[in-house]
Amino acid sequence: MRSFLLLLWLGTFGLLQAATFVTDIPETVMPFGMQAEEADQSAEVESDAISVEEEASGTRHLYATLVEKPERLFKGEIVSILIRSVITTDLFDGLSYRFSGGSGLELLSDTPEREAHDHTYFDRFYFKVTGKRALLPDITPVLTLGYGEEESSEPLQGGAVEATVLNPPQNFCGILADRFTVTHVKTTVYDKANNIIVISADANRSDLGAFHLPQAGKQDFESLQKDPHFASMSYYAVLPKTMEVLRFQYFNLQSKRYERMSIPIEVDDDLVSTTSDINPVEHGHVTQKTVVFLVVFGLFFLLALWKRSWTLLAVAVAAGGYAAWLNIPLQQVCIKEGSPIYLLPMRNATVFEIAPTRYQLNAEGHIKGYTKVRLQNEQIGWVKNEDTCAD
Repeated sequence: MRSFLLLLWLGTFGLLQAATFVTDIPETVMPFGMQAEEADQSAEVESDAISVEEEASGTRHLYATLVEKPERLFKGEIVSILIRSVITTDLFDGLSYRFSGGSGLELLSDTPEREAHDHTYFDRFYFKVTGKRALLPDITPVLTLGYGEEESSEPLQGGAVEATVLNPPQNFCGILADRFTVTHVKTTVYDKANNIIVISADANRSDLGAFHLPQAGKQDFESLQKDPHFASMSYYAVLPKTMEVLRFQYFNLQSKRYERMSIPIEVDDDLVSTTSDINPVEHGHVTQKTVVFLVVFGLFFLLALWKRSWTLLAVAVAAGGYAAWLNIPLQQVCIKEGSPIYLLPMRNATVFEIAPTRYQLNAEGHIKGYTKVRLQNEQIGWVKNEDTCAD
């Protein structure tokens, strides 16, 4: 019995060994260490791909948005848009904008008002509404990098904006403004039938270059300072003497209604003598004066002979001498080429003509550094003495 059990155990052990040997021979699975190494290489490739993708996405340095634009506007109004640009690099030379399309709007300046906060730029552009329909242009922000390289952001779409065309009253002066204020007025005599008024004014968010007076004939700017925030002007106009008050209206953009302006016409006496006879029609009456004084000369000369009076003879000689002086040819004055000829002998007076060449004119008077001259077209003007030449 014991021998049988021993043989059974040995047989079982041998079968187990044989089974283990057969199982171990076809095993081809890679060791764990090799599997881990290959997994690391795969992970590295994937990591490199992610890095390349991140690097590609990081090459964009400019992000821009249109953060403010008008929703409703009036023809003749000054409006603005605001662009916010974020720059993610310090290595750039400048930020500019390109405009395309658009209609019914006039860009007042292609240089924006800029506020910078770290890497964020707020740029504001101003437009004047010129048409019945307004279409804002598409704007492309452009970042100039080193060596002339440029990077553009996506174009900012402008789009259409509803515009309102005013139906102004008859005495509308052409001005739309948040505020319009007359700061100074001066009125003087222009000729027998007219006065000349000079108006100084300033305004906010307005194009003062559109100012005009329907009641005036001759009118123009003496000076004009344009600015979207604060504009100013000096304006002259020739008005009939029968007008005692100058009335006109402007459109207030804040209240959305017309505002009435009234300016009393009060002539300054201190300039009446300098501005009288500014129109050639007013000049002279030389012939009438000559006849009168020749008659006086004849009468007193005859009385002097009859009475044998030296006093009467002196009066006669004085009258005759004045008549002769009235008929002396006008003095000639030489005007330098390019010299301005002024409407009035005043500081900051209006220049209504420039001498095209050096030439001689008749001098008709002198006052406070100015010479009154009669032009070749028979108009009267004033020239500064410094603009006259010696010969």
